[in-house]
Amino acid sequence: MSSQASIDFSSMDAPQREPQRLSALYQYHNAPEVAPAHGLEYDDTVYPSSDKYPVIRETPSYDPSNYKGKHSFQTDSRPPRIIFGMKVRTFLVVALVVTLITVGAAVGGAVGGKSMRENVPVFTGLNATSPSPTATPTISAFSAPTPTYTPLSTCQNHTSYSSLYALGSLGPVPATARLNYTLYCNLTNPLSQPSANKIAQAYTYSFSDCIEVCAGYNFWNAGSNCTVAAYQPTGGRPGNCWVGFAVAVAVGSLAADPGMDVALLDML
Repeated sequence: MSSQASIDFSSMDAPQREPQRLSALYQYHNAPEVAPAHGLEYDDTVYPSSDKYPVIRETPSYDPSNYKGKHSFQTDSRPPRIIFGMKVRTFLVVALVVTLITVGAAVGGAVGGKSMRENVPVFTGLNATSPSPTATPTISAFSAPTPTYTPLSTCQNHTSYSSLYALGSLGPVPATARLNYTLYCNLTNPLSQPSANKIAQAYTYSFSDCIEVCAGYNFWNAGSNCTVAAYQPTGGRPGNCWVGFAVAVAVGSLAADPGMDVALLDML
């Protein structure tokens, strides 16, 4: 029986090998690492080997010849500088354009102002020939050209005249407006009487125009207050036509006055 089986008692007598606790350095070096945010870097630091097990360094999987001498975590990842909501380069371009426009406008305004000053005379309140600033100002008066037309005498004695206002071209004719006149030639102006009331005077070139001044007053006031229109063709400026109100003018009571034409309002 001893020949059929042999038992090795040497292994039973030897003490069993218990697992040894790894050193702190070994645990640290072989612990799982967290990859940095910018990728894996080449680590050339020499670490001491464990007191129990050697540290095996693996050959890097990338080509060290491509290494540029700068770690990826050193890349400048700072946000760009912002000025008035724009990047620095954009702000500089905009500032340059605005500066060019401003300078151009200033130069153009200066050149234009100088050109206007050279071409347009500058008027001052002082006489240009007077060296004293206290000299009397030179005031120029504007004189309108006077027409050379000659007023005409177109009076036809004892004829009727209906105003153009009665045609209604300027609007509805008021029912109370009196616009019809009777013409008398070479009579004294009834408005020269003390009881008469002059309304207006004008300078006209015909007897009919003088009558229209009186008729227009009645039209716009819807009344009959202008009863007389007296016209003197030979009269000078500012007036050769007078219109107004005279009470109960009797034609027979008016004296003769050559060159004076009178129109009396028809009250009927």
